[in-house]
Amino acid sequence: MKGKCEIAPALIFETIQETNPLKPREREIIKLVAEGKSIRKISKSLFLSPGTVRNYLSEIFGKLHAKNRMEAIKIAEEKGWI
Repeated sequence: MKGKCEIAPALIFETIQETNPLKPREREIIKLVAEGKSIRKISKSLFLSPGTVRNYLSEIFGKLHAKNRMEAIKIAEEKGWI
């Protein structure tokens, strides 16, 4: 151990793990999209207008640097955010 420092793998993983940029409502919406729900069904279940749901989706796409719903779902699932 001459001057070497050992670090537990769990600690290393925690330091490189990205933080989730999605707000709780955005996570809720992308999760419903991942379940196959339409904008209309999401808006009714969350008591939001369809336009508001679309705005949330636009914000989600921007935060995840995704081009579409499928890409956003894939990114969020791979990172463990939904």
